[in-house]
Amino acid sequence: MRSFSMDAHMHFDLYKDRDKVVRFIEETQSYTIAVTNLPVLFEKYMKNYCGYKYFKLALGFHPELAYEYQQQLPVFLKNIGRTRYIGEIGLDFTVNNFENKHCQVKIFKRIVEACRNFDDKILSVHSRKATKEVIDILENYTGKVILHWYTGNLRYIQIAISRGFYFSINHQMIRSISGKKIINFIPLDRILIESDAPFTYGLNDHYDLNFLDNVYAYLCHMHNVSIETIQRIVKNNFKNLLS
Repeated sequence: MRSFSMDAHMHFDLYKDRDKVVRFIEETQSYTIAVTNLPVLFEKYMKNYCGYKYFKLALGFHPELAYEYQQQLPVFLKNIGRTRYIGEIGLDFTVNNFENKHCQVKIFKRIVEACRNFDDKILSVHSRKATKEVIDILENYTGKVILHWYTGNLRYIQIAISRGFYFSINHQMIRSISGKKIINFIPLDRILIESDAPFTYGLNDHYDLNFLDNVYAYLCHMHNVSIETIQRIVKNNFKNLLS
């Protein structure tokens, strides 16, 4: 039975009925970080979706959009004081274009630098095919970091752990050998749960919390503990993240 609900990384704005999704989150008392892909979208949604207890809107600048919308960096910096949640940000080096990668790095460095001026920021970071670069840029960052849907080398997990980073895992990861290998390598006290909705299995058209049950069940099986124990640990991780 599920007693604690959370979603450390989801895209509520990609659903048609955003109001319905936010109402569902509040009614189910599911602690949720709703990331945005561009600063102007954060500005747009902040007008109607702020002040909730469980639903928290994050200021984002998705790396896959950074090159095309690089002129929005001042918009990001202007809004950075309006929320403690920053995401989705980071690097994505699946693109084979030097200028694009260089622009991503420039923007990500500037965002991390700006976040250093605050003591409460929580960063949700994308690192696909760019784990080393992300870890290097975050080397001296002392704030809270969540590595979202991590797919990189296990060696960098150890480095991230030594710096106090968290990892948000999802039900899509337990459907692959590589995903399970990564989850099994992360200590329980560094795990948060995300959906990355609507990009993951079963959530493309309708948002619900059933994904949590699958992740909880997998963690119970892997660590040979009760679901109550797993939920208590994840809840404590989230509390520590916010503290």
